[in-house]
Amino acid sequence: MEEKNIQNLAYKGSALQHPQTFEWAELNGKTPQKETIAPYIPNNEIIEAVALMRILKRPLLLKGEPGCGKTRLAKAVAFELYGESYHNYYFEWNIKSTSKARDGLFTYDYVGELRDAQFQDTEDRKKAPKTLAEKKEAKKSWREFGPLGQAFQVSTKAHPAILLIDEVDKADIDFPNDLLLELDQLRFTVDETGEEIQAGYPPLIFITSNDEKELPKAFLRRCLFHFVEFPSVSVLQTIVRANFPFLAESLVQTAVRRFDTLREDMKKELNTEKKVSTSELIDWVRVVNYYFLEEVLAGLEEKVRDQKIENPEKLPEMIAGLFHGDIPEKDMDAVRKNVAAAIDGLDALDSEFPRKLVAALADDMIARLVEKLDKGHILYHHALIKSYTDYQLHIAKAKNLTGTR
Repeated sequence: MEEKNIQNLAYKGSALQHPQTFEWAELNGKTPQKETIAPYIPNNEIIEAVALMRILKRPLLLKGEPGCGKTRLAKAVAFELYGESYHNYYFEWNIKSTSKARDGLFTYDYVGELRDAQFQDTEDRKKAPKTLAEKKEAKKSWREFGPLGQAFQVSTKAHPAILLIDEVDKADIDFPNDLLLELDQLRFTVDETGEEIQAGYPPLIFITSNDEKELPKAFLRRCLFHFVEFPSVSVLQTIVRANFPFLAESLVQTAVRRFDTLREDMKKELNTEKKVSTSELIDWVRVVNYYFLEEVLAGLEEKVRDQKIENPEKLPEMIAGLFHGDIPEKDMDAVRKNVAAAIDGLDALDSEFPRKLVAALADDMIARLVEKLDKGHILYHHALIKSYTDYQLHIAKAKNLTGTR
């Protein structure tokens, strides 16, 4: 099927307001895989930065605190522009301390070439390429294109490729300089085969950095720069709602409020090294959501204790499946009907069934959880927020050094 032309399709940040689950298969026909992409809620500044990089046709260099969403932007843009077929146009290059610029362009299997040459029989030698052109053509079977090389080959004006170069500052100082020609002229040469690979159209290149090393000025000059600010309280609430759609609103507001209070307290303490991030908020709320569902199940068990319904012992598993989306679509109606039989006044076939189930059970339960959150319970301070552990350790150390109590 012909893909839509996305040249004039703007990124608005609307495609991942909620989790997206779908099946996809590679072009080589492998068995379809199930994939879920978590919500991504960009602010207006990020949306504008993406628009500018497309106008200027420059890579977008993203900096910001770890966990603020830099890495996930590239995939969010790819999914919004291409939908479930985004894998055909999206490439990732995850940089390590040992990464070299050439790795992103292509690799060449010298060992495999030598091994096969050693085991050639007489007939193979007779068929071996003779001319230089034939030899270079034969060498193509030993080279494999990297993420940047693949993006160059796929990218067209109607369907520009999207490339993520993640944590560019992890590599050595020469790494960014070794990419200047490729970023400027969008081409490179495979010396072993004599191929010149030229991008048909500039890919959308997203580059992330955690500022572990200073990047060369020549590299910075070729990039559009954007610092990803930490989300505001209202945006944090939107992010939490998107990731946990059935969590009660009062719990969302209380959780984010306590998270923001902790973050502000830590910012005032100079001894704190590790800052709290959005990813840690999501981790913590995932635990809150777990307790929330536990309370839902407990409330349901109490409500239906004296009723006769089909397979009551499976109710907890079925309820959890409704919340997490683990139940196959073909079984969903039957499960809803069975659960609804235990609850008065619920429509078993309603798509909002889990939310209505919570509403039917939740007043006392939510009040108890809000109270726990307000008091800092539910693993908030001591187990889950990694940054807070760092915070406590450094404060304790500082107090010991100064002799304060």
